[in-house]
Amino acid sequence: MSSLMRVRATKIELIKLRRRRDLAKKVHRILRERLTILVNEFLTRVREAYNFRLELNKYISSVYNKAILLTGTYGDKSYSFLRSSLKNGMRVYVGHENIMGVRSVSAVVKEPEILVSLPPGLDEFSREAIKIITMIIDLGRTEQAIISLGKEIGRTKRKVNALEYIVIPRLEKTIRYLSMKFEEREREEKARLKRVKSMLEKKRGRK
Repeated sequence: MSSLMRVRATKIELIKLRRRRDLAKKVHRILRERLTILVNEFLTRVREAYNFRLELNKYISSVYNKAILLTGTYGDKSYSFLRSSLKNGMRVYVGHENIMGVRSVSAVVKEPEILVSLPPGLDEFSREAIKIITMIIDLGRTEQAIISLGKEIGRTKRKVNALEYIVIPRLEKTIRYLSMKFEEREREEKARLKRVKSMLEKKRGRK
């Protein structure tokens, strides 16, 4: 519910209120456009995360079956072969990315170097395992972006609603009230001037 603002009933205040209303409408339009862009980006990231999950689930299932076969073939030594073949292991560098002015956590993966040749099956499994970890990190980055965008959408929507349902209606209601008050004053002033003029004319007629 909008209510009148407490301002002095002067022409200067009316001019200021009209400027504030125009500015509020401009900000409201900009925020609505930003909200639309954020929602579109949010939906894009949701679809991206969904596709990542589908691909990851299929890939994990395939690699898991290969891991069972390799364990049955080489036993626990298969994982020792994998560890000894990698230099420094996988590294993940965490940073931030800017999405339409929204700050979100990001990560870049540096894949390890494979130093020696592996027994049959282990070389392919090694590459696929590294790919799984990279996919998981990419999925996490995308889901973190979704969380950050969702929070920003909520904040922007609250600002848009505040301007649309509280600030702008209050300004317009106050402007209408002051305008009507000034119009009423002008009518009263004109009526008073007419009475004064009529009285002066009657006095002149008597002379």
